[in-house]
Amino acid sequence: MSTAAPAVPATVETQLQRRLQAATGEARRLLGDQAAPAARAPAVAASEPRLRELIDALGERLTGGLDGAAGDAVAEHDATLARLRHRFEARFEALARAHGAVSGLRAITAPAAMLERAPAALSDASNFSGALLSLVGGGQMVAQAAYIAGDRGRAERVVEELRSEPIRLEHPLIETELLRRRRATIVTDARSHPRTDHRLAELMGWSDYAAAPLVVGSKVAGVLHAARGPENRLDVLDRDTLWEFTSELAQAYESASLRRTLRQEREEMRRFLDWLGARSSQLTEAPIRLSTVQRPPPPVRSPAAPGPVSVARDDRAVFEGLLTRRELDVLRLLADGHTNKGIAEALVISAGTVKFHVNSILRKLHVANRAEAVSRYLRLLGMRSP
Repeated sequence: MSTAAPAVPATVETQLQRRLQAATGEARRLLGDQAAPAARAPAVAASEPRLRELIDALGERLTGGLDGAAGDAVAEHDATLARLRHRFEARFEALARAHGAVSGLRAITAPAAMLERAPAALSDASNFSGALLSLVGGGQMVAQAAYIAGDRGRAERVVEELRSEPIRLEHPLIETELLRRRRATIVTDARSHPRTDHRLAELMGWSDYAAAPLVVGSKVAGVLHAARGPENRLDVLDRDTLWEFTSELAQAYESASLRRTLRQEREEMRRFLDWLGARSSQLTEAPIRLSTVQRPPPPVRSPAAPGPVSVARDDRAVFEGLLTRRELDVLRLLADGHTNKGIAEALVISAGTVKFHVNSILRKLHVANRAEAVSRYLRLLGMRSP
């Protein structure tokens, strides 16, 4: 008799528990185990050991009861499953080691130092015996760091030579297509391959190598090459390991670069705020100095020349309607010999504001320079120009 389906779908955990309970019950039936099943299905983790025991027991029962071709087929099937299990376990372990290697590099705060350490970190965490990291720019691959197991001096010489004469990214070089496709690849017979740079393979001592682009953000920043050794062949797992490491390295490098930029901007902001605070204190504590033009005493009429006494007119009356009060203050200080900086300090304004007022004065007085403006100012006040 069938039961109605539940209104709400069971969770994944519940479904797994039901399947394990059903599989366990069927295995017991086949083995003749009359033990009563548990009233409630145990947790998945708790059921797994018991289920494996039942599976092994069933396998022995089936293998023991088969002979000839059927027994050979079962044995071959078991061997195939073992190979697949080993392959997947090796893959998961290799990718986990690559991930762990990049996690160690994340502790390095300087992006350049992170790239410098990357080839050695990759080789230590994989089956590769050597690696070369190059940055891409201007249509070239410029070597930055290399690692060759047991031969540090050679690695340094390789980097020096490839820096002095970088590899050009031109058609039909494999790395050129690699950067366009943005995927890792394996190169075989690198020393004779028509699309490889034979100099790189000779310097590193490689016959086969894997290569992967270092994609930072939306741009390809570099290329990472790696190999097992002079005559060791590479497989798909080597390629995938390199790609996993390079992808993780790109993210770590981008994060380190962003943190460095933020630190620089924070330092610049701190210096600016320090300067602003010091400048504000200077303006607050500085005394205000007002300077006026020293006017001569009014001329006295000579006895020989009778007539009314002439007195000097006030400069504000002379320039009223022509200059503003602030422009007149600036003009007075100009006539007193002050520079723009001195005027700014005296009037507590910025040097840029002083320059603006000076240009306005020259335009309104129809003069070409500051000297002419001062001369006209003094002339209108009845004084001689120096």
